[in-house]
Amino acid sequence: MPFIEGEDRDQIYLLPYTLGDFVEEENPVRVIDAYVDSLSLEELGFQVYSGSKAGQKPYRRQELLKLYLYCYMNGIRFSRKMETETKRNIELMWLIGKLQPDHVTLSAFMKSNQTAIKKLFKEFTLMLKGFGLIDGQLVAIDGTKLKANCSKKKHFNDNIISKKLEHIDAYLRDFLMEDNRLKKQEIIEKLEVYQKRMHELQVMKQELKETGENQLCVTDQDAKSMKNNGKHEVCFNVQTAVDSKYKLIVDCDTVNDVNDQGQLSNMAKKTKQVFRDQKITILADTGYYNYLEIIDVVDKSTELLIKPQQGKQNKVASGFNKVTLSIPPLPPFVLTDSHAISKLVL
Repeated sequence: MPFIEGEDRDQIYLLPYTLGDFVEEENPVRVIDAYVDSLSLEELGFQVYSGSKAGQKPYRRQELLKLYLYCYMNGIRFSRKMETETKRNIELMWLIGKLQPDHVTLSAFMKSNQTAIKKLFKEFTLMLKGFGLIDGQLVAIDGTKLKANCSKKKHFNDNIISKKLEHIDAYLRDFLMEDNRLKKQEIIEKLEVYQKRMHELQVMKQELKETGENQLCVTDQDAKSMKNNGKHEVCFNVQTAVDSKYKLIVDCDTVNDVNDQGQLSNMAKKTKQVFRDQKITILADTGYYNYLEIIDVVDKSTELLIKPQQGKQNKVASGFNKVTLSIPPLPPFVLTDSHAISKLVL
């Protein structure tokens, strides 16, 4: 049976290919190339080098930004993997002219330009608005939990620390009371190890007390233990506002709140910054139901669609009573500037 045969690896061509021959006209990589070339990176806050100083020549910021955007669009988020892709990915070779920056250069670029990259994202969102790809008629806000690079063994709270201290204390008490045949030096070394561990735990306990936090992650101090898919994991809470027209992201934020109840106002304000005084409608699920947050969001240009939490329709926030804010047990509703229910959304 015949097979589809490939070309001879040693075949010599009279007219060699160009990299452009391997990149189709409608390939998204061409959009990245044109978009970055149109930007003024210095105005956005990127560190731009002249290349006139002595020493090794720097890479142009445009080329590193193109590489960064391409890799993130294709799920490549680690600098070492980015470095590998520059050596084998034909689209990247075409995009940055076969440059091969190492992972240290790529990591340094991302770390030193975090603020500028956030500003670039906002500029891109405004461009989408200008092209009519987002219109703000309906913007959905939701959060998702992303697992942090921190194991449960590296996660502590006051209760965990107290139990570990009690365990070590009980172990050392039993160890000293039993007929131990270890050498004196070995006993001293073992005691020093446990004393050091107790000191570390006491420092963590004091840190929790001073900061007022109820959790501490040693590996990633910004992460917290959250309920995720029915189990507790050390995570981040990523908030996203998405426009309904073409399902494009309007804004996003990463927080360490264990739930979404305090994030409605934060994400709504970020969304309003994009659409200015334009009338918009925001949609959120019951996890965002918080009276004070709702009242902070709703104004003359903003409608809010949100489902009340069961059993909490008649509970009011501090500073309000049933006369000034009456929320009867109804299906999902619209809140307007009067802070009262104006119409039902069945």
